Amino acid sequence: MKNHLIITTALVVGLTFLDSTLCHAQSPSPKQKQFERLDTDKNGEISLEEYKAKTKTPDTAEEKFAKIDTDKNGSLSLEEWTAIGKKRPQAAE
Repeated sequence: MKNHLIITTALVVGLTFLDSTLCHAQSPSPKQKQFERLDTDKNGEISLEEYKAKTKTPDTAEEKFAKIDTDKNGSLSLEEWTAIGKKRPQAAE
């Protein structure tokens, strides 16, 4: 009987922890979802070609892409994509 109580208690504690972990899991943000849609080859980066294929303004796509590509490696990371619209710290003069 004592073993049954210990097992039941452990099971309840374990399920409670699992439930709270699942409840606190974050769902992807709108920007993350947009990034995943643009990353058509699913390599974790958006290429200029992928960006151009989905943009509503193809005539300015290369210019916009270059501004977003802050590390200038020719592709957009999730970090670069989610930074769009956020104020960047200005360099001290």
